[in-house]
Amino acid sequence: MKFQIRFADQIVGLFIILAMMSIVFILVMMGINQRWFAKDYKYTSSFKTGNGLSVGMPIKLKGFQIGSVDKINLLADNSVEINFHIFDTYIEKVRKNSILELSISPIGIGGGGMLFHPGKSTELIPELSSIPSTDFEEGKKLIAKELVNIPPRDDTIVNIINDISPLLRSTNDTMESLALLLDTTTSTITGEAEGPIADIIEEVSIMITMLSNSITEAMTAANTILSDSTVITGDMKVITARMKDTEGLLTHLLNPKGTIAKLLDDDNELYIELYAIIEEAANTAAELTSFVNYINTTQPQISELLEGSREAIVKGKDVLEGLSNNPLLRGGITAVTEQPTTFKSYEEEEF
Repeated sequence: MKFQIRFADQIVGLFIILAMMSIVFILVMMGINQRWFAKDYKYTSSFKTGNGLSVGMPIKLKGFQIGSVDKINLLADNSVEINFHIFDTYIEKVRKNSILELSISPIGIGGGGMLFHPGKSTELIPELSSIPSTDFEEGKKLIAKELVNIPPRDDTIVNIINDISPLLRSTNDTMESLALLLDTTTSTITGEAEGPIADIIEEVSIMITMLSNSITEAMTAANTILSDSTVITGDMKVITARMKDTEGLLTHLLNPKGTIAKLLDDDNELYIELYAIIEEAANTAAELTSFVNYINTTQPQISELLEGSREAIVKGKDVLEGLSNNPLLRGGITAVTEQPTTFKSYEEEEF
């Protein structure tokens, strides 16, 4: 019992010492982990806006944290100044022409933060110096002069956009081709372009004009003949009315001053009148004969115009169908059974 009592204080003291040493060791390890005993090098930089900036934001180089933001200040010129530090283990990366870049993810999920891009020089930047950012011309000029080591980006969104870009270009080329095809088709239909369709449309227009002129001339001649026929019809109505009144006619004829007497004794006045009527009727008959001859002589031309118009319409239909069956959509022109011409009957066709 005396032995146990005599060494009890020593044993308790030993445990206390071990506990204190453990606490000190833990504190030291925590300090080392938290960089309590490490030296940090202070620097400053400026940005146009404070969006995306925050105190404690890590500063990364190729995915490794080499420092963090300590303080953010708004300057008199409305620019934003940050105070940050770089760990002593990475101080050799802070070389001349180094820059800072504030990267913000376009969808707001990851991919952002403060990026440090070291310069290609071997000269180190002194502590408390200002490191330019990509927000201002100084940083952009260093990039343009290729004085900064900027690693290639591995951005998923950018890669997707790059994959979509060829498809968009292909779609744009296709749309431009379709627009050019539509413009060519419109120009051809309106007669502003050259080509087989324009020639067919021009031929159809010429045929339609010729046919319209021929029909106009025929209608003019027919109207003239109808006018003459109206005059003759009026004269015939008067003569017919007179002939219906037989009593009056006989009285007029038997009257010493009647028609027969005038015919026999009127110095050929009635004869001349009858002769004029007969001559007018003969002229009318001649005009009718001339009109019939004109129709007979122009019948082949009218038939040719009609046949040409039919062929032009068929060609135009084939061309338009070919356009609608463009290789971008379909191909070829549908075969159409040739229809008999106006000079052939259906009975003469081969089946």
